[in-house]
Amino acid sequence: MGKKFPLGAAISISAVTAAVTVSLTYVYAMNSFNSKVADINERQAMYQKLSEIDQKARQDYIGTIDDASLTDGICAGYVAGLGDSHAQYLSARKYKEYLAANSSKSIGVGIKTVQDEDGNMEVTEVLPNSPAEKAGIKKGDVIVTMDGKEIVRITYGDALNKLDGTAGTKVALGVLRPKAQPVSSSSSAAAASERMTLTVTRAEYTEQTVTHSMINGNAAYLKISEFTQDTPAKFSSSLNKLLGEGACGLVVDLRNNPGGSVEAAAKVLDVLLPAGNTVSSRDKSGKVTVEYASKSGEVDLPVSVLINGSTYGAAEIFAADIRDFKKGLLVGEKTAGYGTKDEAVPLSDGSAMILSVADYLTLGGKTFNGTGIGADMNKSLTAEQENKLIRSRLPFAEDPQIQAGVTALIRQGAAVRQVPGTSSSSGAATSQSPAD
Repeated sequence: MGKKFPLGAAISISAVTAAVTVSLTYVYAMNSFNSKVADINERQAMYQKLSEIDQKARQDYIGTIDDASLTDGICAGYVAGLGDSHAQYLSARKYKEYLAANSSKSIGVGIKTVQDEDGNMEVTEVLPNSPAEKAGIKKGDVIVTMDGKEIVRITYGDALNKLDGTAGTKVALGVLRPKAQPVSSSSSAAAASERMTLTVTRAEYTEQTVTHSMINGNAAYLKISEFTQDTPAKFSSSLNKLLGEGACGLVVDLRNNPGGSVEAAAKVLDVLLPAGNTVSSRDKSGKVTVEYASKSGEVDLPVSVLINGSTYGAAEIFAADIRDFKKGLLVGEKTAGYGTKDEAVPLSDGSAMILSVADYLTLGGKTFNGTGIGADMNKSLTAEQENKLIRSRLPFAEDPQIQAGVTALIRQGAAVRQVPGTSSSSGAATSQSPAD
């Protein structure tokens, strides 16, 4: 029979336990209270400082204060002060443009450009049926003025933003167009170009985010320039066409892809992958959320994905999933490392703020923000090849990364047909160019 425990001792122990519990609760509560008071004091100091600045400016500033612009500037400054390179404040006008940019249809001119060595806008692509095409803008044109103002003075970034705008508005583009010169010609570069002004009426145009071609005889090539709402349908249509032509494997080109819609990327992955979770994120509290998953059924062909340092966001998730599902190999160079979930939070006056609210995870639960996704087969381009690539002037046969992508298919068992002028050992591709 066990010994009886004295009632008095039991009461004493209970009292001590209760006292300790109360003490710990008190300490925790005081720490929490002090922390909150400190936060309140800091915020009060911030508001006080802002009030001082506002009072002084309204008292002594000789210029005119636009309160709407001032409010936008204050909000933009706050967001910038977070130290998050992905966060930004959007005015009501900018937020409307942001929403429109996430659609497959945009309103503007309808061209893609790069900044040339002089700071001007070199046209690398004119979208089919776009206002620019109708106005006579051509690939290779160099835009040097916009509405009479020099691009170098407007700055390339601002000029780029001004290409889009309200439907029906016009923009006058001063263009330098290279002239075809005889081989023996010794004329200067300036003399080899003609100058003209072309007026473009902004209108709705559709972004062509997927192009395709058959390379090396029977390897399917699909270039995804960005993930937008219409990308999954365009991808499926292009893929079905190439499969009908007897494709033995897929080379998916995500180089210089700025990302875009994660949902669109997940829908394309659903076509290629077996059942499984494709997009997961982890928030500030550590909670992991599965955002998208693929259903059963997949394309039964090997895949290689081309990546580089300008492969961002949704495109990085896409590449990581292809590798983690063991569906294919990544070829090229490490990606940009933009792995945060950025959420646009609408504000009461129609403006918005974009905040990083979670980290995207690979299938193994790792983050890639700031580190990027590495290639399975490293292959880089020369500066000259990079220059041609961003201008869409690098033929398949001269593109080492596309060639390596075909080699990756061969390593995975794809029966790539040998065609004249190519080497199966190197996976060289034909000089054919992508087609819509």
